[in-house]
Amino acid sequence: MWIERLSDWLFRLEKVLAMILIGIMFVSLTAGVIFRYYLDRPLLWSDEVAIFSLIWLTFVGGSMSIKRQQAAAVSLLTDRLRGRWKKIVFIFGFAVVALFCLYLLYICYYWLSSPNIQIQRSSSLQLPLIYVYISVPIGFAFMFIHALSLFVKSFKQDPDSELN
Repeated sequence: MWIERLSDWLFRLEKVLAMILIGIMFVSLTAGVIFRYYLDRPLLWSDEVAIFSLIWLTFVGGSMSIKRQQAAAVSLLTDRLRGRWKKIVFIFGFAVVALFCLYLLYICYYWLSSPNIQIQRSSSLQLPLIYVYISVPIGFAFMFIHALSLFVKSFKQDPDSELN
């Protein structure tokens, strides 16, 4: 189905983004340490770049954890259920995650469309903070697509098989 293909494509994109963001964080922090302690010329922007990369990585990684079903979960109930009831609980869970992501996308729309967001800039780089803030709705949009894909996939799965 198209939603599963879209989810798979997004997951591949997220893996590439995660590798790039980790690389940026590594280079930025390493350069900051080298310039501060070995060259006595601290870089003012290296920490800011690392923090912004970490923010993006948080939302990209969170989306990846939904796709792989590795997000933190309390599985006390699902560990005890079998068959049809387990499938029903999983379907309900995927629906709740998808609806929660949609709700947060709605909130993000109003947050990011407020006038004061458009003029905020970072302290060192003077980068418009909208580039950092946009990671939130993008991450939740990706999470929504993954949750919707898992929701659809769970209907097709045999009730006695594991949902993976």
